[in-house]
Amino acid sequence: MQARHIISLSLSLGLLPLSVHAAATDPTPLIDQYTRQLRAAAQPVGLTLVVVDGNRTWQRYLGETHYGNHTPPQSDTLIRIASLSKLFTGEMLVSLAADGRLSPNDPLQKYAPAGVAVPQGGKGQVIRLINLATHTSGLPREMPGERPADAPVFSWPTTGQRWQWLAQGRLNAVPGTRAAYSNLAFDFLADALARAGGKPYPVLLREKITAPLGMSNTTFTPSAAQCARLMDGIDASPCTDSQSAEGSGGLYSTPHDMALWLQAQLHPKSPVLQRAQQMVYRRRDLRAINGMDHAGQADALGLGWVYMDARAGQPAMLQKTGGGGGFLTYVAIDPQRRIGVFVAMTRSRHISPRGMINQANKLVTALATR
Repeated sequence: MQARHIISLSLSLGLLPLSVHAAATDPTPLIDQYTRQLRAAAQPVGLTLVVVDGNRTWQRYLGETHYGNHTPPQSDTLIRIASLSKLFTGEMLVSLAADGRLSPNDPLQKYAPAGVAVPQGGKGQVIRLINLATHTSGLPREMPGERPADAPVFSWPTTGQRWQWLAQGRLNAVPGTRAAYSNLAFDFLADALARAGGKPYPVLLREKITAPLGMSNTTFTPSAAQCARLMDGIDASPCTDSQSAEGSGGLYSTPHDMALWLQAQLHPKSPVLQRAQQMVYRRRDLRAINGMDHAGQADALGLGWVYMDARAGQPAMLQKTGGGGGFLTYVAIDPQRRIGVFVAMTRSRHISPRGMINQANKLVTALATR
C-alpha cells in the first residue's frame, strides 16, 4: 500500500464529530450495578473501574489488593495497564508528527540502528511506522525464542536483542496487507519514536503525555513505595523495571492517573487525540485480521485502537484489551457521546476475560442509551 493511500484512509475513516452527552438521569445506580456485575462475571481478586460520562468521573473498587488481606484497591493502588500501553504509543506517534519530528509514513529503516537492514515484503514493500501502529507490519506477535525463566514479564527481549533479531528476521506478510497482533511491532515503534524525538521514550512520554495530565504514578520504573501499592493475584509478576516493553505493554499506572487519561481521551477539543483515535484500515481493506477480535468484531484498526461498528443495540466504540503480569485490562469509549470505561483486575483461579469485556461493553451501552 502506498504512503498516500495510508494517509487518505486515516483521514476518511475518522470518527463522527464529538458531541456532549446530555445525561437524562443520574448514572450512579447504573455504574454501581455494573461494578457488581463485572465482579460477578469476571471473578477477579481485585477490581478497579473508572467511568467518564461527559465532564463527570466515577471510580469504583471491589475485592482485595492481595488474596486474603480484605483490603480493597483505592485510587493510588498501582496497576499494570499491559497492552493499553499501545494507546499511549499511538498517541505519541501523532504528537511527534504534529511537531514535525516524523511522518507516520516514514519507513522503520530510517530509525534503525546503524548496520541493521529492516526486512521488506516480497516486492520490496517497506515497514512504515503506520504499519507498526496498526499491527500490519508483517512482524510476528513476539520475537521468536523463549523468554528466559528468570526474566520477569515485560523485560524480554531487550532493545538490543530485538534489533539483533530483526537484522536476520523475516516478515510473515507484506506490510499493509494483513493485520496480525504484534507486541514486537509496538516496541520497535517506541524505539523509532525515541530516535525521532531525540530522547529516551520514557522521557518523551512524560514530557508529552503523563506530566501535562498530572499522571505522576504512571511509569515504567516504579519506586519501592509505588511497588508496595501494587495490586496482585494469581500469576502475579514482580514489580520491576519494564522499559524493555515500552511500546507494547510495560506501563504501570493507578486508577487516579487512568481517570485523568480517560478524561483527556474524551476531551472534545484535542486535535492530537482526535487524530490518534482515527481509523487507518477498514476490515475490508485487509486480506485477513488475526488476533484483533477479542472484544467483538474489529471493523477497523487505528493507532492501537480497535473500532467496532454499532450493532445489536451497542453503539460504535473504540476499544483495547490488555493482559500480563497477573492483570487483565480493558478500555472502551464512545467518543461521540463522551463516554468511557476503564477496567483493571487481577487474576484469580476462575478469572473470565470475556465476562469483564461483556460487562464493560454493556456499561458503555447502558450509559449511551439511558
